Amino acid sequence: MTTSLPIAPAILRRFAASIYEFALLFGIYFIVGGLVQVIFTLVGKTAPIWMLQITIFLAFGCYFTYSWTRAGQTLAQKTWHIQVTQADGRNHITYKQAWLRYIFSYLGVLPALLLLFTQMHGQTSAEGDNVMVIYIQVILFMTINCLALLGTSLMNPQRRAVHEVLSGSRTIHQPAA
Repeated sequence: MTTSLPIAPAILRRFAASIYEFALLFGIYFIVGGLVQVIFTLVGKTAPIWMLQITIFLAFGCYFTYSWTRAGQTLAQKTWHIQVTQADGRNHITYKQAWLRYIFSYLGVLPALLLLFTQMHGQTSAEGDNVMVIYIQVILFMTINCLALLGTSLMNPQRRAVHEVLSGSRTIHQPAA
């Protein structure tokens, strides 16, 4: 008897869960960013932007890896009935797989972050309307890149995105009970 792999979620379901996830990440961003600013203010220093960025990157990573290894899903994924499993679709992923999945998922936003970096540092004066145009470009570019990353699942026979293949994980649709 052959066992079939669990059903992968539709790309619109994945995208909807991603949008919800971004909304939840704002809370983590403000809590962690606020704590870093308070700590540096108490010692009379200004937090370097690179330190804040690394701290938030690690906080997001801890949120995702803990959620994926403990329950197999984040709050947004639970809402949209999506679960992250091993490639065979049976068990939760390991911490190593979770960190690899998290890091490789940045392939979708890396081009937009590079665009932001080059635009901000390429301007002699990035003020006012210039900054707004740059942010709008980056948001549009990031959305297109995230859709492209999710779209890689359409090219895989098992409907696994590139970050799932590289981390040995898969995303499955978990019908409501």
